Amino acid sequence: MGTRNLNKDEPEAIRMVFQRLCEGEESVRLTFGQLSGEFKVLAEAPDRIILGISDVERGQWRLKPGAKLTLKLVDRGLPYEAVVDFEGHGKLHGMEAGHIAMPRLLRAMDTHRFAEFVPDRPLPCPFADQHSNVKDGFALAFGEDGLELAPPEGTQSLSDLLRLNAASTVELRTTPTERMVLEVRVAYFTDRAWGLRLSDGADRLAVGQYRQWLMEARHQQANRDRARFSPGGLESPRLPGRREVLLPTTRPKLIVDRDPLVLVLAEGEAFPARLAEAIGRKFGVAALDLGPGPLKPTLADLGVDGQTWGRIRLVMIHHLLRSGTALERCRRTVQEEACPLPILIAGTEEESDLKRNRAAAAGAVDYLVVDPFHVLAVLRTLDETLKLFG
Repeated sequence: MGTRNLNKDEPEAIRMVFQRLCEGEESVRLTFGQLSGEFKVLAEAPDRIILGISDVERGQWRLKPGAKLTLKLVDRGLPYEAVVDFEGHGKLHGMEAGHIAMPRLLRAMDTHRFAEFVPDRPLPCPFADQHSNVKDGFALAFGEDGLELAPPEGTQSLSDLLRLNAASTVELRTTPTERMVLEVRVAYFTDRAWGLRLSDGADRLAVGQYRQWLMEARHQQANRDRARFSPGGLESPRLPGRREVLLPTTRPKLIVDRDPLVLVLAEGEAFPARLAEAIGRKFGVAALDLGPGPLKPTLADLGVDGQTWGRIRLVMIHHLLRSGTALERCRRTVQEEACPLPILIAGTEEESDLKRNRAAAAGAVDYLVVDPFHVLAVLRTLDETLKLFG
């Protein structure tokens, strides 16, 4: 029936789902053995979801780190399922909470549906019932081959208006002044809507117009989703004790005071200290353990202001960060903060060619292998990069 894969397997797309749940103060369902329950999404972080699981519930379920849980959720009217690991518990702003790992795949449960695009609000869509009476319906979801239509409020039984395989005509009102008339046939029922397939004999011009609108609507929604996405994570807006952090409060630590200066973004000081020990005779090293906010406002101590990037000549982003991923941080630094400096992403040797391509796509100059750490290779890469941008 459906023409597209409705599963979500891109990390950013999966995180967007949990951020929407978090913003909407919604819940997910967890199942562990014979136990099942609903738990509110308190926060979303780059590698985990924090749920309102009390210590009593955790004890009753006998949850331990590494336990496999089945997670079910509804995003924009569509049900998804995943298998996740329980990672531990703690408190978030004084609330007891449980941590589960970010799933790698959200598997769509209703893949037969015409639901490639679900708008934020249903669209008016009058339709003709099986007695040719015009009724006021609302289009809930859309696909290449059809749409899902909800009946007027108060309808007791969908089959009273349209039966399976019944033909109908709908008038989709995409704006107050624009509308499309489509010939459809009932392909399936959900609990609250019909799945209406575009008829084989439908007007080709109208079908083409509909599919063009659908492509543009999906693109616009994707742009809005990206604009709302918070790479550093998100907390529920009504979480008790929640504090908004507008700017990061961290400051860079100057480990080796020498020019040219390399700024290293990493979690903790272990990697920057190791790098400084290896290259400190030739390069300066400043370390910054950055939160989710922008980079540039934290760098005043290094002479960075609204016009220049001060003493810094190169930025190295370690693959282990306090918040978000190295690729996300690189992309934000280049695109949102217009950083003109060369950026290197540093990480492990595993799949280094693939990581190099991804680093380049994010705006980095190169991907630097630092695990295992080869001093000469690191020095050579720094020399070549600074000469290239000198």
